[in-house]
Amino acid sequence: MRFLRLFWFQFKLYISNQYFFWLTITSTVSIFILQYTIAYANHGLNDPMVWIRSAVFGLWSSCTTAAGSIGYQRFQGTLPYIVNTRYDERGSLIALLLPASSYGLISFPLAWLLAKIFSVSTGKIDLKFILMVILLWIGATTIDILIAAFFTLTPNALVYEALIDVPILLLTGLFGNKALTLPLMNVSQYFLPMTMPVKVLLYSSAAINIGAYICSLAIWIVLILVMVRRINDLARKKGTLRII
Repeated sequence: MRFLRLFWFQFKLYISNQYFFWLTITSTVSIFILQYTIAYANHGLNDPMVWIRSAVFGLWSSCTTAAGSIGYQRFQGTLPYIVNTRYDERGSLIALLLPASSYGLISFPLAWLLAKIFSVSTGKIDLKFILMVILLWIGATTIDILIAAFFTLTPNALVYEALIDVPILLLTGLFGNKALTLPLMNVSQYFLPMTMPVKVLLYSSAAINIGAYICSLAIWIVLILVMVRRINDLARKKGTLRII
């Protein structure tokens, strides 16, 4: 219950920030318009990938703001009090970062609504689709927690953010030709938990490789359990938490 209260407090604080609030919406809408223009020119409005790619992109755009939320808390001077409590610091950090990916889920209904407005095929929304969205959210959250934890070491998190987040998005195979992205997905799904759900969402005929998903998820969870405390200890020694 304490974690849920902490999460809800951080979520309300997160969406009160206008940058975080609008980034997911504008990212989803802009990538949808771009893909819609291309699909319209190529008579490909019957392809559900138009809105699915937009939704995944919007979700990951929101996830990438986790580093910014750390910087935001540092700017407010509250980061030391969030990390330095009797409550497990990993739990405190997760509660701080979880709102970014949770709010990002709004990109799916938003992209779906845009598809309906612009007469783009939405495909079949069934339990399999919903399950893949949930697995995608879990995978994206896990990746983002570890990446954002490293940004407690520097006050310039947003400067380095794109150097990590963009390559990860490309490795999932979200954009590109099927002949090129599928072989990439078949490899990256074993170390990136976002890849398998993305592959099934984009290519409904693709098999659900739950073994690859569990393997990749386990790698990142172990890294979180091992690295987060060490990273925070190092941040304290360097003084990047700005403890007065």
